[in-house]
Amino acid sequence: MKTVLLAFFFLFILSCDQEDKVLSERETQLKILNTNRDLWNSKNADHYKFNQSKICYCAFENDRYDWDIEIKKGENPLIIYNSNLTDKLPDYALTIDQLFNQIESELKRDPYPYNLDVTYNSEYGFPEEFSIDIDQQIADEEYTYKNADFKIIECNSEMLTGKLVLKGICMNYVIEVLDGDIDTDLIESEWTNEMTNAVYKNVFALGSVCNFPENIEEGDTFQFSIETNGTDQTCAVCEAYSPTPEKSLRIKVCN
Repeated sequence: MKTVLLAFFFLFILSCDQEDKVLSERETQLKILNTNRDLWNSKNADHYKFNQSKICYCAFENDRYDWDIEIKKGENPLIIYNSNLTDKLPDYALTIDQLFNQIESELKRDPYPYNLDVTYNSEYGFPEEFSIDIDQQIADEEYTYKNADFKIIECNSEMLTGKLVLKGICMNYVIEVLDGDIDTDLIESEWTNEMTNAVYKNVFALGSVCNFPENIEEGDTFQFSIETNGTDQTCAVCEAYSPTPEKSLRIKVCN
């Protein structure tokens, strides 16, 4: 009888010790999370973009392994997912703020996850990598988020949202204004491509051909400001013809 009672006593002590370890680990990780979330909030990153990937054995609707996210907060918020303006991200894609909330939710899970690791960015505090194995005995519930190529978007003046709708030869580019306060006299409210008869609305021809980023492809959405005192465009450009609107603007793509 004494042996049985002694065994129960040691099991009780072991159970309490394990619970204390779990509680200590949970509190430690939550403290680290909140410290980094405070750092993130202190940076006032109201406009940023990054590349995100999710690795898991789960099924989710996505046409690629990773995706690009751009977030702008404030009076005129916007979400750009894979270069497309949208009202809402897919469920599997998370903003930085949503990822903090996701990690916090997992840290408060009961029972505590079998394994949870987070790597935070030293400068901005956001989670660069977050991986979790919820239960050692269950397969296919592990997942990992990775965030890379983080960048703060900055513009020196009023910011507009545009889309490269026509990438003609020899920098004959046509840009559509999707969002922002712009003088409508500066752009064509409606323009028809004489070669294809395709009709475009709220467009202009690219005037700043020398500093337009090469990595922006036809169909991509981006942020820009109008250059009122732009530099002379003296770079070498071929002269092959491709139709563009009569009205053109010199712009600076925000970076």
